[in-house]
Amino acid sequence: MWTLPFLYLPDAVTLILLILVLGELRKAAISHVRQELLIIRKEMLVFWANRGLDHSDAGYRALRSLVDSSIRLAPRLSPARLLFVHRLQKRIRPLPIPSPAHEASLRIGRIANKSGREKLGRLQMEMSLALGTFFLIGSISGWAMLLVVVPKMIRRSLARRAGHRADAFFDMTERVLSRAGRRVQQLGFAGVSEV
Repeated sequence: MWTLPFLYLPDAVTLILLILVLGELRKAAISHVRQELLIIRKEMLVFWANRGLDHSDAGYRALRSLVDSSIRLAPRLSPARLLFVHRLQKRIRPLPIPSPAHEASLRIGRIANKSGREKLGRLQMEMSLALGTFFLIGSISGWAMLLVVVPKMIRRSLARRAGHRADAFFDMTERVLSRAGRRVQQLGFAGVSEV
């Protein structure tokens, strides 16, 4: 005969409170990343309007669409959810998934106005960093992933010369976060299209 494991009342209350706190932390992280993306979108709009540039430019429209889609996708972005999307995508379609961030980068690179091209490129990098940070800090599965990634980064930075260790660590952090942000967008859009 199967019996339920016995929990003391204080343990059960603590477990319930922990689940509630983690849920609220997740909501706060989603709200924060959405605010970051809204700030990026507003900065892009203000810059484009102040320079009198064409709002129908393909690079501008691609980045704006990417920001808007990322704002909508934020609640679905966590390592645990995207792991299943990644595994399902590999089984169904073994071809590589198209990357919306890469497509936007190509279109931004074709913008004729140099200052507009540089500004949108920088804003796209900021968006990737914000999404990568949210991906690794905004959920329990992200924290678990951090426990694997951070020690490797520390070991690699300690292998550098003494004067360059901090620089190497921060450069690695930026690369890891921006790569994670681009991959998150790629898998997030694939998950939406598969559903």
